[in-house]
Amino acid sequence: MNEMSNDSLRFFRLEKPALVVGLVGLAATAFLALQAQNHDQFFRSWLVAFVFWMSLTVGSLAIAMLQYMTGGWWGYIIRKPLLAATGNLPLMVLAALPVYFGMDRIYTWTNHELMTHDPILSKKLAYLNPEAFWIRGAVFFAIWILWAFMLRRSDRRYDETGTPEAALTLRKWSASGLLITAVTVTFAAVDWMMSLDPYWFSTMFGISYIVGAVLLAFAFMNAIVTSASDQSPIADVAEPVHFRDLGNLMFAFVMLWAYTAFSQYLLIWYANIKEEIPWYIIRSHGAWGAISVLLIVGHFFLPFLLLLMRGIKDRAKFLGKVAVFILVMRAVDYYWIIAPNWTTEGHHASFHPHALDFTTILGIGGIWTFMFLRNLKKGAVLPAHESLEGAKEAVSHG
Repeated sequence: MNEMSNDSLRFFRLEKPALVVGLVGLAATAFLALQAQNHDQFFRSWLVAFVFWMSLTVGSLAIAMLQYMTGGWWGYIIRKPLLAATGNLPLMVLAALPVYFGMDRIYTWTNHELMTHDPILSKKLAYLNPEAFWIRGAVFFAIWILWAFMLRRSDRRYDETGTPEAALTLRKWSASGLLITAVTVTFAAVDWMMSLDPYWFSTMFGISYIVGAVLLAFAFMNAIVTSASDQSPIADVAEPVHFRDLGNLMFAFVMLWAYTAFSQYLLIWYANIKEEIPWYIIRSHGAWGAISVLLIVGHFFLPFLLLLMRGIKDRAKFLGKVAVFILVMRAVDYYWIIAPNWTTEGHHASFHPHALDFTTILGIGGIWTFMFLRNLKKGAVLPAHESLEGAKEAVSHG
């Protein structure tokens, strides 16, 4: 079953179009950046796009480790795509370079004079400085790439041998990796996003970012596998209850995202600290306020109601459409978090979307998708030493 050609699967038809979209997007980005009088916009738009695709990558890494630790039928058809996504971490190192080399165009804390003379920011100088930012970034990527590499290598060994020792190796790397990934991704979220406003802080921000990244990865994987749900080999093993499990997991993380987002808002509203409340005041007025309502309705209530219905989760094609909608909402959420930091005057922020906001996310995304499909095509789409019957038996005895 797994020896069949991967080329027949529907989502592999996106390989060349994705490369074209990526190259055109990057070319358009370069053209617009060179034409712009203010080059700051390029770096700021690039940050939003980088955060989106980086979240998908580390979210896939987290789900892969969770699947190896817990087992279960739910991960049977998305395990190989998850590993293929982690293979894009070296690509994301390249995508991170404009953020790090252009940090002075993005982050106000790079202004040493501001940091040393401000009574609040001076206390954060030991953490918020360019040298520490570079060192932490190098450590983050080294850890993620190492764990992703070991997972893929151990998975190949398990495919070749099918021995309990190979399976145990996967679980060991996953158990340690989940904790380390949670810690490093939390600090990465602080570096890349929360530090955009060096005065603002939230103890919920890290966990909210992790939940959003996992939700993004679940949505992407749902969109991929449901697009070929009627094709072999996926159609040979997948049943409605299988997609129901994936839909339930996406449903759970939609609710968890709403819970963390609301908890963050509630804690800041209740504390009423002057360094914290402007962050929400800015995002509550004008166009940003309208986007806030869009996120409440489109990122929570609508997916919640749709995924609450069993009939939708049992229908792979419809579940895939819901997943694509969540992907779009995740992009809007990252834009809502990041973009207002540079258009703020007092407690108000203007809304000025730029063409670079679209070309950057398409440019990085096209190359990311192309590399993802290339990685997935290199091996079997489904695990080699497991079967549908075995997965069912494991679930029934779990």
